[in-house]
Amino acid sequence: MGIFRVIEAGFFTTIQDKGRFGYRKYGIPISGAMDLKSMMDANFLVGNPKNNPVLECTLNGGIYQFLDAAMVGSTGAQSSILLNGTQVSQYEPILVSKGDVLEIGYPTRGCRSYLAINGELDIPMVMGSYSTYVPGKFGGFHGRELQKGDKLVWTDGGECDDRESLPKDKIPYFSSKVRISVEPGPELGWLSEEVKSSFLSSRFEVQSQSNRMGIRLGGKSTECPKEQMASSPVKPGVIQLPPSGNPIILMNDGQTIGGYPRIGVVKESELWRLGQVKTGDQISFTLT
Repeated sequence: MGIFRVIEAGFFTTIQDKGRFGYRKYGIPISGAMDLKSMMDANFLVGNPKNNPVLECTLNGGIYQFLDAAMVGSTGAQSSILLNGTQVSQYEPILVSKGDVLEIGYPTRGCRSYLAINGELDIPMVMGSYSTYVPGKFGGFHGRELQKGDKLVWTDGGECDDRESLPKDKIPYFSSKVRISVEPGPELGWLSEEVKSSFLSSRFEVQSQSNRMGIRLGGKSTECPKEQMASSPVKPGVIQLPPSGNPIILMNDGQTIGGYPRIGVVKESELWRLGQVKTGDQISFTLT
C-alpha cells in the first residue's frame, strides 16, 4: 500500500477508467477516460490491467509527492514530466522513491495526460466503475476533481521491475489539425446537398466552452434544418447541430438524450483522438 499527496492539482484532474456502462437508460453518462488509448497505454507501462483507474489531467497536469515508493507511467498529451526537477520521459516506466515529487507540465501538443501507478487506487466503485462524473458528484475521489492537499491511497501491484517502454511506433502524434471519420447521423438527410457538402468541406475550430460533456465547434456555421424533432437518444461521438449552426460533438459526460438534429456520429475507433483536442485546434470531417 502507498500514499501520494496532491501539492498542486492542475487545471482539472480526475480519476477515470474505461467508463460506466449499462446505466444510460437512467440518464447516467458513460464518463471514463476521454482518450482511452492513452489510459490503457499508461496502465501497460506499469503492468496494470488495461482498465485500472488512472489520473486524467486536463492541460496543466499538477504536482504530486509520493510518500511511498512506486512505479508510475505518464502518457497522452506531449508534456514536460519532472521528477524532483529533473526531466524524465513519457511512455516509459518511472521509478519513484519515497518523498519524490513528480510534476506534469502544460502540454505543447494534445490536451490530456494520464498518470498510472503500479497497483490500484483505493477508491470505491460506483455502478461498476471508478470514473469520476463531476456534474453528478459521484465516482472517483469524492465525486470531484482533485484538489490541493488531497491524499490518495493505492494498493501494491506487485513486482514490476522488468516493465518495458511503449514502442515508438505506438506513441501517437497529436496534431492541432484533426480530420475525423464520421458515419451518417439519423438526421443527416435533413440537410440539403449544398449544406451537407459545406459541412464536410469546412474546417471548424474548437471553442473554449468545450469540456468533457462536449466539444463545441465554431469558425463556420452550418445552416440548421427547419424540421423539429423530439428529444432522442444520443451517445459519445454524436454530432448535434443546434440552431446557432455551430456543431457540438457529444463526449463522455454528455447527456443521454437531446433535441438537436444528429447529423453525424464519430466512429468509436476515432473518439480517443477527440479527447486530445483543445481550444483553437481545428477539426474537419470525412463521411464514411
